[in-house]
Amino acid sequence: MFGYVQANTDILTQEEKSRYREFYCGLCHTLGNRYGFTSRLSLSFDMTFLAILLSSLYEPAETQSTSRCIMHPFKEHRFITNPYIDYAADMTVALVYFNCIDDWKDDKNFVAKGYASLLSNAYKKVKIDWPLQCEAIEKELNILAKIEAENNPSLDAAANSFGRLMEALFVYKNDIWADYLKKLGYGLGRYIYLADASVDLEKDIKKGSYNPLINQVSDISDFKPRLQLLLGEASQCFEKLPLVQDENILKNIIYSGIWNKYNQKINKGEHRNDK
Repeated sequence: MFGYVQANTDILTQEEKSRYREFYCGLCHTLGNRYGFTSRLSLSFDMTFLAILLSSLYEPAETQSTSRCIMHPFKEHRFITNPYIDYAADMTVALVYFNCIDDWKDDKNFVAKGYASLLSNAYKKVKIDWPLQCEAIEKELNILAKIEAENNPSLDAAANSFGRLMEALFVYKNDIWADYLKKLGYGLGRYIYLADASVDLEKDIKKGSYNPLINQVSDISDFKPRLQLLLGEASQCFEKLPLVQDENILKNIIYSGIWNKYNQKINKGEHRNDK
């Protein structure tokens, strides 16, 4: 369910691409520095977006550095760090830890179980620093597990739960922007859940896995207006935030890049539910 909130790099300027990469690499380095090398495997575009969003809103001082890494062993690359990238790294650990726990419970995935074990100490630290966010993740993932176990046919039940999970992550502090951030996270969470259900529909039918779109959507291309409505609600809150720094990158993600995975599935033509 990760990787939906990403940029459409095809329509970014070279300068914007470099800036986006600096945040992405900054999150990767921060994960490694705070929680060890293996935590870098949990890097995601979604939490990169959160780091850019909060950095744009609160405009903290940034530290720019250059480094080589396994992904770039022969060429130094630039990256940035700031407190909101630290926060995005913490939320990354929390999300991936519980995603692995969920994969173990659902599919008895030993790789996921092993990775959860590697992240367990890191998660304990995150939970001490951010108890409200971690409590929301645990609570909503338990609700999601119950919804899936009951094979709840509602399109909204699971999506709303994941929306509540995401809204908790988007609120860094309780200030005048908290309500807008909460609603933005909620809308994006609902979109992510249902877009992921769309993309995975055929696979879930074959595997017999839970998917609220089964028997309700015959062609996922027809589901796009519903997804557009969810993003419309989220974008209204996004537009009310006083974002100047990296505004074009954020708008690229919200209005274009967020459709990348869904559109790739549609363009492959693998979207009919003929059951």
